[in-house]
Amino acid sequence: MQADEFLAKQVHPFCKGNLEEGFTTHTTEIGDTIVIIKGVPCLKCDQCGEVSYTGAVYQRLESIIDSMQNSQTEVVITNYPKVA
Repeated sequence: MQADEFLAKQVHPFCKGNLEEGFTTHTTEIGDTIVIIKGVPCLKCDQCGEVSYTGAVYQRLESIIDSMQNSQTEVVITNYPKVA
């Protein structure tokens, strides 16, 4: 098995399903504001559906969410590729 094949076959640590690259919608609540970020790159388990992010994506999500903390709206919907 080559190194590329090994890296491409990432396994979920709990259910042992395969982690596949994809996109998801990340939702979080900050005080009275709900933040919805669509099109977030992720690794998704094909068995249990759990989503995980790379360190870079997670840091960018934190930055986007932090910038929404003083929002005067109750619901913020944005698209990751447009704000990343």
